[in-house]
Amino acid sequence: MVQGTQADMAGSRGRFRTMLSRRGVMTAAIASAGVALSQMSNAKVAEAAAGGNFIISGTNLTDGASTQLIRANGGTAIALNVSNTNGDAIDAISTTSIGVSAAGIPFGVFGGTSTPGGTGVAGQNFSSSANGQGVLGSCITATGVWGNSSSNYGVLGTSGSLYGVYGSSGGTSAAGVYGVNTNAAGFGIFGTNQSGIGIYANSNTSAGLFAISNTSTAVIGRTTTGKAAEFFGAVEITGDFTASGMKSAAVKVADGSLRRMYCLESPVSFFEDFGTGQVTDGHGSVSLESMYASTVDTSDYQVFLTPEGDCRGLYVESKSPSGFTVRELMGGTSTVKFSYRIVAKRTGITNERLAPVKLSADPSNPTGTGPRPAPARETELPTLPSFPHPEALPR
Repeated sequence: MVQGTQADMAGSRGRFRTMLSRRGVMTAAIASAGVALSQMSNAKVAEAAAGGNFIISGTNLTDGASTQLIRANGGTAIALNVSNTNGDAIDAISTTSIGVSAAGIPFGVFGGTSTPGGTGVAGQNFSSSANGQGVLGSCITATGVWGNSSSNYGVLGTSGSLYGVYGSSGGTSAAGVYGVNTNAAGFGIFGTNQSGIGIYANSNTSAGLFAISNTSTAVIGRTTTGKAAEFFGAVEITGDFTASGMKSAAVKVADGSLRRMYCLESPVSFFEDFGTGQVTDGHGSVSLESMYASTVDTSDYQVFLTPEGDCRGLYVESKSPSGFTVRELMGGTSTVKFSYRIVAKRTGITNERLAPVKLSADPSNPTGTGPRPAPARETELPTLPSFPHPEALPR
């Protein structure tokens, strides 16, 4: 390797200082390095400042050429410090690969700003394709992108026409988006919309929304003047169902309108069955339908009879777990049909009469006011510079 002379280096430093005042540090550094290299013919190394903290080294601008900026000595000195009071401090462009590649411990790239409303690191993709990224974070085993704030949003994403934040995962027990809040008054995930849907969940083959709570309520719906919930389709409930209001069915009547038909209520849980029978010569019997009998307490049930013909009247002579017998009053010998209604207590549950109920407290804003609205600056993204075409860069 051929070393430049002291005279060569002195002339280079003079021109270096002149260009600092005209074009910014990075442009001057590139120009100075070019002058020094051209004057030294085949020389490949130029010392920018004897005994200083910076060294500029490089090769000629041919295929495979490269430029390296490295620190000359140890300590905590900065290897490269570039500033410009009016324009861009550094413009880095590659038409086929990475514009800037940096590695470090603990940060490969660190960006900071002290300007209110400013941005430490900003990335923008000028392509019209929807497949690019303004900022891409990637890691093989750890976190690809990590955002943190002690008093504001850790990560803020906005979009004018699509998703503000999009998450995807292919893991069998993972999640596309995962939210955690360790404060009991906070929310793991919060969605809001002034006039549309706050949170939308969809699945083509499984549950659109799945919620779990080990000790409390998995899903809470609340409204002031509207409906707390609406279901369009079948609803299945495994467990008890309690309502403090009316329970009814919406039934279409002759004029096409829907009218309410209300549920019958009772102090304990009963199952009913209905049917018809007949007494011949004043005597008849009815067998309980086996499937119905398996759902109720057949040791104690009620039977209500209605004769469907002229007779002295009917009564229940005897009952058993398998059925009951019917007789005509006063020893009558009529042959007549009758209808019956059976009422029996449901089996398999704790069937307490008029069991006390404690309704949940109003869950509106449990202990706080909910998350803050998104900041006004969410649509005021910084205007990024117009990067020059590679052909316009200094040579």
